[in-house]
Amino acid sequence: MKNNRLLFFTTLLSLCLVGCNTGNNSSSQQPEPEEGPAVFILAGQSNMNGQTAHSNLQNVLTDLGISDAEALFEGVPEVRTSYFGVGYGEIYGSGIYASNKVDPLAGKYENTKVGMGSNANNMGPEVGLAYKLRDYGTEDKPIYFIKMGISGSGFDQGEPTKGANGRNAVVNWRLDQDPSLYNDFLKPYVENCLELIKEETEMNPVIKGFVWHQGESDTATAKIQAYAERFNALVDQLRTDFGEYATDQDPERIAVIDALIYDGDDTAWGKETSQQLNQVKIDNAAIRENYYCVNTSMKREGGAKLSIGSPGGDRMHYSTEGSFKLGMLYGDAIIENSLLD
Repeated sequence: MKNNRLLFFTTLLSLCLVGCNTGNNSSSQQPEPEEGPAVFILAGQSNMNGQTAHSNLQNVLTDLGISDAEALFEGVPEVRTSYFGVGYGEIYGSGIYASNKVDPLAGKYENTKVGMGSNANNMGPEVGLAYKLRDYGTEDKPIYFIKMGISGSGFDQGEPTKGANGRNAVVNWRLDQDPSLYNDFLKPYVENCLELIKEETEMNPVIKGFVWHQGESDTATAKIQAYAERFNALVDQLRTDFGEYATDQDPERIAVIDALIYDGDDTAWGKETSQQLNQVKIDNAAIRENYYCVNTSMKREGGAKLSIGSPGGDRMHYSTEGSFKLGMLYGDAIIENSLLD
């Protein structure tokens, strides 16, 4: 009887241990849910919009020793872009150039290539950025760019002005002065583009960064002092509105990748004030969480010395080489700071 009792309890204990171990093994072997595709929001004014002609790009690639960039002319399938660009004061007019020709704010993704600038002949930094990041995406799970460039936009454009059709020209990123550029355009555009990614990939996208190029319109001495505060307000609002799409749903995980504006002696914005604004950008990035500032300067130590003017650009806009290199520098900042991890 004792032996039978002992056998019963031994068997019961064995079954319990087997059950517990099986449960633990099953739990430990559950794969981590796959993270959705990486997304970068590209925004700013004309040098982000893309006022640079791409007709000289092949020569630039040759000069840089790049021989594997054929896809930049046909489309990079590993990096897809929805683009929306508009000239100063034309946001309600006929000057919008977008991937979705019927409903620009609805967005539409295409494989990234030249011709996604202010018109089919122009390009912005998305070309060099796509080239740099192409090995980090796949055709099945590409990286996505949501691009909105508003030429002439700034943070202190005065009272809202009316266009020829009587509607607000909307070139103001300053939320407390005129929030309509953000509320009526950038925010719904990003929302629509995120939904498109969900439909295309059947995964939830993850916003990794906010890539910014702007400041030329804010180099007046009276505007510089408040530039960082106004820019940070825009970033904070974007992080708040789209924090659910951040890594771990932490809004601070949406990185900010800024760039200095052109500060050469021939700048159209003023030799001294352009350098002052750039110092504000550098100082701001140094004290803010997850901010990075690309040193494109002609003047500062270690600056990339990106050029404006011919061929491809003009007195206010990067040359073809400068625009392509700008995108590559954004890519370097993303890679070096492990923003795709």
